[in-house]
Amino acid sequence: MKHLKSTIALALIIILGVSSPMSAKENKTEKTQSLKKILILGLNDNIKSDYYYKELIAEESGIPTDSLELVFNNTIASNIAQSRLDFTTPQEPGKCAEVINNIKVKGEQENCTSDLSGVDNQCYNSLLKNAGADYVLILNRHYLKKQEEPFNTLFYFVSYSLYNKEKQELLNGSNYFTTMRIESAEAMRKASRKSADKIATSILKLVAQQPTETPLLLSKN
Repeated sequence: MKHLKSTIALALIIILGVSSPMSAKENKTEKTQSLKKILILGLNDNIKSDYYYKELIAEESGIPTDSLELVFNNTIASNIAQSRLDFTTPQEPGKCAEVINNIKVKGEQENCTSDLSGVDNQCYNSLLKNAGADYVLILNRHYLKKQEEPFNTLFYFVSYSLYNKEKQELLNGSNYFTTMRIESAEAMRKASRKSADKIATSILKLVAQQPTETPLLLSKN
């Protein structure tokens, strides 16, 4: 009898020991599935400045002129998405072209917003569906503003807009980081981390306030 009780006790310990990790795994899966995904898109020809022209930016940064937008966009996007499951970047950038090419930017310097009125609804919805995203974060413009007084400072402004599935703008803003001069891609990546964190925080705070979609209940009648 004692042997039987010991066997039962051992079996219960094994079951409990196995079920606990499974429950944790299930909770983690549920949490991951409940995340609202945000797709980050960087626009074409979105680097502007009140002082520098593109060739000079390319020369001083060591980035080829035809890769400037790609590097600037990817630098900010990767810093925003780093260690955050909520954000995602295009896995196949070529499929974004039809949407990106039809987005217009309105406004001056760092104070700008994007206009999605020219974007085809079907293309837009298809892009979000393929990315598994509920929102789109658009990097409207990188604006480089030079200041000589009281110190020689270069402001890197990043203007952004957040849109939902219905192409409604939910948030528009800008943030910046500073350097003493035009930096290399690696130095820019390090310098922009705090600014990217602030952008991510403001986006996630707003997304958390958005109403959760409820499934449509069909009548039995």
